[in-house]
Amino acid sequence: MDLKPKTSHGKRVITAVLLIPFIFSYLYWGGSLFFVFLVWAGFSLGSQEFFRLLHPGATKSLLIYHWVSGSLAVWGAYWKGLEGLIMALVLGFLFLIFSLVITFPNEKPFYDHLGRQVITQWYLPLFMPFFILIRLENRGLFWIFFLMAVNYAGDSGAFYAGRTWGRHKLAPQVSPKKTIEGSLGGLAANILIALIFQQTLLKEQPLGFMVALGLVIGLVSQIGDLLESIFKRAARIKDSGSLFPGHGGILDRIDSLLLPAPLVYFYIVFVNH
Repeated sequence: MDLKPKTSHGKRVITAVLLIPFIFSYLYWGGSLFFVFLVWAGFSLGSQEFFRLLHPGATKSLLIYHWVSGSLAVWGAYWKGLEGLIMALVLGFLFLIFSLVITFPNEKPFYDHLGRQVITQWYLPLFMPFFILIRLENRGLFWIFFLMAVNYAGDSGAFYAGRTWGRHKLAPQVSPKKTIEGSLGGLAANILIALIFQQTLLKEQPLGFMVALGLVIGLVSQIGDLLESIFKRAARIKDSGSLFPGHGGILDRIDSLLLPAPLVYFYIVFVNH
């Protein structure tokens, strides 16, 4: 009997079923330091994928520089919180400016070269450390679960709603398969999971705030997903990698988590406190 899935959707489901329990178990029992190592490993793999998107044919030394700079941002967030993250980003950016002045690439369009460098410098190194900042807050693990659950429920809701009722294209120039109906189905799933968390793990949170936060996470997650689609379309590739069968690479799995992460952190710090 052939047990291999016949479609990419089958691979997607099997990968999710096998991977999600492992990830949540690791997050629950691993502790904050293990969580940082998980984020760092994700950044390390994701930075290689992202580098291939933006810098095809570039030297390995440039990849190493961006990896070191981003790693400092990840560990700076763990050691010194938001201040450590900002310090690492500013120092990395200053070094980038210094290197651009010293090695001015006359043979390349300068602003295109600068734009690619800045996006690489700030995209993953800026957003991924916010997972760590959330984890270090009071009840941070529950907030991580909340962010992931709302996000992935919205992703699944959008997929099945779009597959069932999708008729009107959401952003055909960016991602032709995404539909308005799918987007609305995803937002409904976002709100549902936010309600479940408000009734269980985060009972102390006001109902209206949690619904609003779930909705905002859903909206921003969809923007993050579309943003990575733009990166891939500009690079003329389908998936950022092939690490997860049916799901693509690391970036394909975290693209919709990156942009909402700071918003969850800001909610915890400025509204929840």
